[in-house]
Amino acid sequence: MVMMMVMMVMMMMMMMMMIQVCRVAYELMQTMHPDASRYFHSLDDVYYYGGQNPHVQVALVEHRARPNTEELNLVPGDRVSLAGNHWDGFSKGRCERTGRVGIFPSYKVREHVDVVEFPRYPEVDMVAS
Repeated sequence: MVMMMVMMVMMMMMMMMMIQVCRVAYELMQTMHPDASRYFHSLDDVYYYGGQNPHVQVALVEHRARPNTEELNLVPGDRVSLAGNHWDGFSKGRCERTGRVGIFPSYKVREHVDVVEFPRYPEVDMVAS
């Protein structure tokens, strides 16, 4: 029993280390690209932090659900709110077009990035005094 618990703890530590390596790689890529999200795809889970907007994926190609599965039917342009990664090539989410929740192949979507206009303050002198 103790040996099994030790093995489980070691496996969990290895998984956490792999996740952190992917996150470090992403952070390093941001030193070369202001937005490295287009150059990085995590195989373990979505990159997130507390209090953020939901992760929305956009379908790139059609996906037809296999019969008797919980897969989503997707058409190009469908927006899917991501609920998690199944670590088997599939992710779980809710299709905004149909309202259905299910799984879909992760490689058939890409992350949607909301771009917002930053406020401008023309009354602020940008030249150092």
